[in-house]
Amino acid sequence: MEPSITDAARGVGMKELQVLLQAELPSSAPLIISGIRSATLQMVATATVAAYVAPGGLGRLLVDDLASLDYAQMLSGAVLVAALALAVDGVLALVQRLVVSDGLTGPASRAGTASDTTETSPDGLPSPASERTALS
Repeated sequence: MEPSITDAARGVGMKELQVLLQAELPSSAPLIISGIRSATLQMVATATVAAYVAPGGLGRLLVDDLASLDYAQMLSGAVLVAALALAVDGVLALVQRLVVSDGLTGPASRAGTASDTTETSPDGLPSPASERTALS
C-alpha cells in the first residue's frame, strides 16, 4: 500500500484506528481476499490428497479407484474435485467483487494511462491536442 494513502488519511484528521479501518483495510482488501481465495483452493487440493491417510472424503474416489485400476471412476473423481475447486473459486471471486471498492478495481483505477487519455480525430489518428499533452 502506498504511504500517501495513510498520510492523506492522517492529514484529514483521522485517528490511528480510523486510518486502519477506513483507509488501510479497504486499500488492502484485494490482496486479503486473493490470499483467502488462494488458501481455500490449496485446502481443497490438500483435502483430496489427505484421503491417502484418513478414510472418507471426495479424495477417497481417487485413492480407491487408483488401487483397483478403475481409471474411469478415478477420472470422474478428479473431475468432481476440479468442479468443486472452480465452484469455490467462483463464489470467492463474487465475494471479492462485492467487498472490494470499485475505486480500486474499476475504470477509475485505470484512468490516466496513455491508452485511456489519447484523443483521436474522426479519421482514427491522434488529435493535435493529445500530441501536445503527450509531449509536455
